[in-house]
Amino acid sequence: MATGKRTVVIAMDGSYHSGYAFQWYVDNIRKPNDVVYIVHSLERLRNEPFQTALGTADVQAVCNVLKEEEEQEKTLLDKLNELLKENKLTGEVKTGSGGKPGEVVIKIANEVGADMIVCGSRGHGKLRRTVMGVVSDFILHHSEVPVTICRHKPHNPELRKQNSLEPK
Repeated sequence: MATGKRTVVIAMDGSYHSGYAFQWYVDNIRKPNDVVYIVHSLERLRNEPFQTALGTADVQAVCNVLKEEEEQEKTLLDKLNELLKENKLTGEVKTGSGGKPGEVVIKIANEVGADMIVCGSRGHGKLRRTVMGVVSDFILHHSEVPVTICRHKPHNPELRKQNSLEPK
């Protein structure tokens, strides 16, 4: 495979951890013929406990949150596309919704015929992973191809600022 193309999926949510994983890929395992798919899972209404089933949610509030999330997603997707260009990578940003982020990453990795997946890790302990579930754990246990999980280095404010795509 030294001269062939390799398809790499990088799971990114805009966090420091995913930015670190992207940079790790670029610095350590990138090959000239790689085709890179940055995968981002759209999660709508993730921050608001709306009680729409009970009819108690303010419709205007729901619309405002949806519009704000849509704007944030567009900004993030623009930044992810810019990352590809800045690093002179061949590939594209793919998004998916309708499932948990790990499920979306696996689905898209299968669709594009990924040879490997790279993702970040927040470094949660075993109990927290068990209770909350973690995207990187899901990807690791459900992927049909090798997975590289990049655990971030100890807290470094400059590195965090450099790798984060989150709004400042």
